[in-house]
This record gives sequence, structure tokens and C-alpha cells, in this order.
Amino acid sequence: MKSFSLFLFSLVRITMLVILSVYFLQNADGMGDSRTLYIIVAIPIFIASHFIQMGNVREKSRILCSSIDFLVVTGFGFLFPESGYLYLIFFGVLSTTVFILFGHKRLLGFFSGLFVAVWIMTSFWIYAQTGEYSLSNNIINAMFVFYGAFVGSLIRNFHNAKETISNQYGQLNESHDALQAAHRQLREYAEQVEQLTVIRERNEIAREIHDTVGHKMTALIVQLQVAREMVERDAEKAKEVIAVCAQLTRDSLHELRVSVRTLKEDDRGLSFVEVLQELLDEFSAMTQMQTTLSLEGDSSAIPSSLQPTIKRVVQEGLTNAKKHGNARTCLVEIQIGEKEILLTIKDDGMGQKNILPNFGLINMKERVEEHGGLFEIRSVEGEGFGIYITFPFQQKLMEVTV
Repeated sequence: MKSFSLFLFSLVRITMLVILSVYFLQNADGMGDSRTLYIIVAIPIFIASHFIQMGNVREKSRILCSSIDFLVVTGFGFLFPESGYLYLIFFGVLSTTVFILFGHKRLLGFFSGLFVAVWIMTSFWIYAQTGEYSLSNNIINAMFVFYGAFVGSLIRNFHNAKETISNQYGQLNESHDALQAAHRQLREYAEQVEQLTVIRERNEIAREIHDTVGHKMTALIVQLQVAREMVERDAEKAKEVIAVCAQLTRDSLHELRVSVRTLKEDDRGLSFVEVLQELLDEFSAMTQMQTTLSLEGDSSAIPSSLQPTIKRVVQEGLTNAKKHGNARTCLVEIQIGEKEILLTIKDDGMGQKNILPNFGLINMKERVEEHGGLFEIRSVEGEGFGIYITFPFQQKLMEVTV
């Protein structure tokens, strides 16, 4: 009850009660009249009851004060019958107060029923004392009471609506703050996931260097030992072994370049498409295999968590096309749809009738399945080799939410 409108009502209320009491005091017969004493007692009762009701007290205290006001106002009706129905103005002020302070329908119904009963009894009493009865004046003054109740109800509903809006606004601010906190947490989580993805990719590359390059270097050492032993006994055989060593060295160098290229930080301001194109150009320059990149759709829609996997899969696909298919051309196609990303790597190499997945293909399949994707290979002997990959947009949706 601390709003300005209620404060203003409180001021008007106590002023009206005092002014009405003083008006009735003028109709008394002097200081010796019992009615004068009644009014002198009624005024401080009104004032004390008013400040109690308008204060921060329990509802029971307000009900008690309203009941006392009701009894005092009823006394005015019975003690001053010559004033007619003027006492109903008191009831109008009281009805406004009751309908502002209380919202229980039973309590409001009780006060309303009690008022009707007092109104009827007082009307009979005034008629018995004065012999006069004015239906129009009675109704007009009673309508003031009903009007006061209606206004009090409106003020209470307005006050409740204001409090509800204030509470909802506070809850909205709390929800907004909670949403921002959740947004920050999700962003941090996304950054952690991306960092973990990069770390996992580097660990995979380190493992591949150990498994592939290490294996080739071991074979190179063995072949060099054989060449050293054969150089004196069979020069032609030694040349063949040295040629094998040279090929092993080239293969190892290529594997190292690919791995080192992947380990480099992509902080040069290049887009993902530019990074892929640079990868294809570099591979083509090293191997003399013609490479082509075809992109359909918005490349910015590719989730950052998926980009390292696509890059590594393309690297493996290019290596597989040249190393095992001896291909002259290789086409990399990326189609970005609303629900999925399609990645195709096709070459014009030798192809295979019965495909036995090597280490590179198995590793590619595992990478794709980690992102919920589908991995498929197709090959016809003499007609090239194709890798077909589908990535769902689950990661994309999560990234946009963050």
C-alpha cells in the first residue's frame, strides 16, 4: 500500500471522515448532549483505525478496525435520524476502504450483507423517529455506497495488476540474467569442445605419424642394410633396392608434410574454403595430380567443430587416390543443404573390384562416425575410386544455439 494513488486515497479518506464527523457535531445540542460525546470519541477512533488499516499490519487487525468503523458509522445513523440518510456517506467511504483492503469474496459478502441489514433497520428507525421517508434520497445515498465499493474494487484490481506486472518484470529480468549466464556457459562449452576436437585431431595425427612414417622409416633402414650388402655382390639388385628406398623416402616426406600442414594453426585469416583450396593446390604441386574443389551452398554454415574432420578426410582421400589408385585427377565436392553436408571425393585411378579397406580408409570411417555421419566407398576396376560421406547438421544446430 505504498503507491502514490493509495497514499492519496488514504489522505482523502481520513479528511472526509473528520469533516463528516464535524458536520454531525454541528447538529448536536451542545457539550452536554450524549451525541456530542459520541462524536468526540468517534473522531479519534476513526483516526486511530485509519492509520492502523493503512499501515503494514496483519489482515486480522484490518478486519477488526473495519468492523469498529462499521459499528461507529452505524451509531451515527441511529443517533442522528433528523440528518436523514447522510450517514450513508460514511458507509460509502467505508465500502471503498473495505473493497481496497480485502480480496476475499466471503469477507466482502459478509460486510455487504451486514450493510444491507443495517441500511434497512436504520431506514425503519429514521421513519419511526421523524415520520418521513424519501425513497429517492434513500436510493441516491445508497448508490454512493455501491459506487464506493465499485471504485474500491477497481483500485484494488489496479494495484494487484501493478504488483503482478512488477513481479513478472522482476522474474523476466532474472530469467534474462539466467539466460545470459547459460549462454556464456554454452559458449565456453563450445570453445572447450572445439579445443578438445583440435587436440584429438593432433593426437590422431601424431599416432598416424608414428604408425605410417615410423613404419616406412623402419622399412627404409632395412632396405638400406640390404642395399649395402648387395652393392658388392649384385649391383643391379642394389639399384632396385635403392629405388625402393627412394620411394619410401618420398612417401615418408609426403606423410610428414601432410601431417605438419594439419598441425599448423589456422590463424592466418583464411576461410575454411580457402584452406581446403590451398590444401588441394599444394597436394597437386607435390604429386602432379590435378585436383578440383566444387562447393555448393553456404560454407559458413559448416560447424567449426566439423571443419578439422572434413579437412583431414580430404587429405586422406587425396593421399589414397594418388598412392593406391595412381590417379591423375581428383574431384572434391561439398554440398551444403538444410539438414546435411555431403562430401564426395572421386578420382580416375585404377579402382578395385574387391575393396579391402586400408588403414587410411578405416581411420576416415572412424572420424566420420564420431560426428554421426555415414561413410561409403564405391569403386569399379579401371574406372576410379569414390568416397561418399554424409554429415548431419546436429553440430550446426548446437553451435547456432550457443
